[in-house]
Amino acid sequence: MTQLRQRMIECLQLRGLSERTQESYVQAVRLLAEHYHKSPDLISEEELRQYFLYLKNVRKYSRSSTTIALCGIKFVFLRQRSKGKKKPNAPPR
Repeated sequence: MTQLRQRMIECLQLRGLSERTQESYVQAVRLLAEHYHKSPDLISEEELRQYFLYLKNVRKYSRSSTTIALCGIKFVFLRQRSKGKKKPNAPPR
C-alpha cells in the first residue's frame, strides 16, 4: 500500500466516514491513477477535467457515480495536496 493511500484511509477514518464510503473513495482514486498510469500526486487539473469527461462520455457514469468519484478524488486533492497546489474544480453539470 502506498503512503498516499494509507494516509488517505487514515484521514477518512478520522473523519468518521463509513467503511463503504472509504472503499468508494479509495477506489475512485485508484481508478484515476490506473487510468493515467501514474500517482495521483502527478495528475494535473487538466487531466482531472479530461478524466471526468471520460467517465461521463465514454464510461457513461451516472450522476451519482460521478459524484462519488468526484468526492473521493477531491478528498485527496484538497486534503493531501493542499500544500501550495491548485485544487480541482467540479466538472460541469
